Amino acid sequence: MSRFHNIRCKLFVTIDKTSPPPVTTTTSTTDNNNDENAVAAANYNENFSPIATGSKLGLPLDIQFTSSACTDFEMNNEPLLQGDSTTNNDPTTTTTTTAAVSPLFSLQPLNKPTFITHKGQQSVKITPGAYSCQLSDVSTQQYFFRFFLDFPEGASRNDVILPAERVYFMTACWMMMESGSDDEEEKNTKKKNSVIDTARQWRDEFQMSLTALNIKIDELEQDDTVGLVERTRRFPHYMELLKQRQKLMGQIDMLEERFPLERPMVHGPNGTLLLKDGVVAVKRVFGGKTRYHWIGTFSFRDFCLDYGDDDDEMREKEQAIKKVMP
Repeated sequence: MSRFHNIRCKLFVTIDKTSPPPVTTTTSTTDNNNDENAVAAANYNENFSPIATGSKLGLPLDIQFTSSACTDFEMNNEPLLQGDSTTNNDPTTTTTTTAAVSPLFSLQPLNKPTFITHKGQQSVKITPGAYSCQLSDVSTQQYFFRFFLDFPEGASRNDVILPAERVYFMTACWMMMESGSDDEEEKNTKKKNSVIDTARQWRDEFQMSLTALNIKIDELEQDDTVGLVERTRRFPHYMELLKQRQKLMGQIDMLEERFPLERPMVHGPNGTLLLKDGVVAVKRVFGGKTRYHWIGTFSFRDFCLDYGDDDDEMREKEQAIKKVMP
């Protein structure tokens, strides 16, 4: 969590989905309301799937992840940021493991975003929120990185609506690790990699092995120059090659399922690696269950340290960040 302390970040938020379902307070879970809750949950799935509209609302947003603990009682009890698995329908993550509870820190907006409509330039009011970064899966070293801000007045452009309420931002990140190489030049440049890099390397090696294996299998299947006796003798070897191919394909599928190997990534502060794009959502309760309704996306544009009172040490840290950024 400390890797994000005092980090300023530029985001670009795109709201491009249908307006979210209305706020509801249907939270009762008594026996008499079980049927109503089930119907409400079914109606949510049927009627409130995210649908892209013809319009978009784009907002450039500057924020700061502070090192100050969040002191607001209500903010500190946000289930999504506390890793509550009963509310987790985050599409940015690749695992389903419940995250451990960690403290929340204050998130400060640094600008008042503007956009253009037929009425001219419009501004969007934003008030402070909170953020958290929690380990979600030990085996993949994936972290939930989530934060929220309050938009008390909301915004709208044509048929796109940013609700006047709390808005949640969801993505995932991984921690970079220094290379274990004994090479002095590599040590001096402090080359770093992540479990994503390792997973990509494994996948590439498995795919190379799979290609070579497929060539051998094709040669055996297409060789019509040998007789029945020789084919019978080769059959056990042929079956072994098929088993090896099945195993390699399973290993590749496992890596692609557990790691976002093809999704754009961005180097973040202090040796972090994040999904470049995340999900923007609002919270709704249907059928006694909390759901997060997807209303758009956001992308990371830039990271920098907050210098405070012209702190030379902070400037040195920022230079270290830039060395590992692409």
